[in-house]
Amino acid sequence: MGPVCIFIGCFLLIAAPLIRGGNRHVALVILEVLALLLLLILVSHWVFRLMNAADPISGTEAKLPVSVFFLALSPLGIGILQLTPLPPFIQAVLPGQDIYQAALHALPTGLDHWRPLSVIPDATWLSVLAGLPLTAAFLMGHSVAQRQLVFLIQALVLLVSTQAVLGLMQASLFRELYFGAQAYGRAIGTFANPNHLANYISMVLPLTIFMMRLAARRRSSRGDQGGVTRGRSKSEMKGQNWRSIIPSFLLGMLFLQLAALLATLSRAGLGVGLFVTLLAVLFVPLAETRGRGIGSRVLVILIFCAVVAASVGLGGLLDRIGGAGDQSTRWLMYEGAWQAALAFWPTGSGLGTFLGVFPRYQPQQLAGFAADAHSDFLQLLMECGLFFVIPAGVALWLIASRAVAVARCLKSDPSDTVLALQASCGLGLLAVFLHSWVDFNLRIPANAILAAFLMGAFLRPLALKKSARTEAPGTLHPA
Repeated sequence: MGPVCIFIGCFLLIAAPLIRGGNRHVALVILEVLALLLLLILVSHWVFRLMNAADPISGTEAKLPVSVFFLALSPLGIGILQLTPLPPFIQAVLPGQDIYQAALHALPTGLDHWRPLSVIPDATWLSVLAGLPLTAAFLMGHSVAQRQLVFLIQALVLLVSTQAVLGLMQASLFRELYFGAQAYGRAIGTFANPNHLANYISMVLPLTIFMMRLAARRRSSRGDQGGVTRGRSKSEMKGQNWRSIIPSFLLGMLFLQLAALLATLSRAGLGVGLFVTLLAVLFVPLAETRGRGIGSRVLVILIFCAVVAASVGLGGLLDRIGGAGDQSTRWLMYEGAWQAALAFWPTGSGLGTFLGVFPRYQPQQLAGFAADAHSDFLQLLMECGLFFVIPAGVALWLIASRAVAVARCLKSDPSDTVLALQASCGLGLLAVFLHSWVDFNLRIPANAILAAFLMGAFLRPLALKKSARTEAPGTLHPA
């Protein structure tokens, strides 16, 4: 991809969380415009490739796999299915539509019009438009060259570290940095909710660990090859000295990210973040691990986490764990959303219609007003029914098969940096998958865009080259 495409894609990833995680109308419109520009460039690139198949660009494919194309267009496909007008006799037999049909009976010509599956078409239209950045991020993660993917991930690591610094400042002395958000005492960064910042950090933690270990590996290889320094210029020596501190710099970023994760006081976010961090350290090697057992690596992780906890403190988190009184409320939300999902199965109430439909199924014991189900997958099941189950099943099948393939290849060649990066993206995707069972992270544009980008990167074609085993350690190869 050209520099313009990479610039727009990088700007999309960086700009997504800057205004309450993109969860504001003006911010979302900006993200949608960027996504349209990025999609236009990507489509133009693929058309050019197909027209010039005899001279392919190294490291990319002219055609997308059908399954990847299906996933990329699933938001638009769901919208088309749920927004296509249907005749009145079909509307009369749709599940969950009885109360709406009864209301239309009161109108003089209410039953004479063709209407879509969605009970709130405007909300579904808005949701389809909000899916444009997800499609763009997914295709970008899947299609860019390997070196460009590394550049984008480096930008993400720097962005999340900046969010971590802001969150730590908010949770310590600088309440003005909340900018009106009601989350005093907890780190939120530029998000509106501490849980969403926690999930955002959790997705990037495996990538930070990968970049840190890759930099350390490169420094080690240069140290082995650089025993003789005579004849080197001062600029070369300065460059080597600067590169030698990069692993320590990235270690500091990892410390800040874990500290901010703890400062969010998000129980699920902290648990998921520590889990994927443990997996990244134990099972994503960048070299042979003989002589370095799992026990020693677990001990290092525990010591590092203890230092982070000592720096931030555990008092707030222990108070939240001890006073976990909102669990009964969550279960009431799940119960109501499940009943709504059953009522509208298999067509769903319409993408983005939870806000208007849920009050009909809200349990009487649940006080107040629920804007989200606090479970992304349950909410999508309610809104989309079978139209969600099919793409989700395809995604799970692709992810599971790719995870098995990556694990086998890493086992045979632990030094393959391309596979290690792919595995790190998969662990970031695992973080949002686990956390979204008990929260609404995928309703926040920044988190959803990052998740789509990581999914696209994880589902990239495997690139196994014999030359990868003979080149210098730390070399990243094009996919």
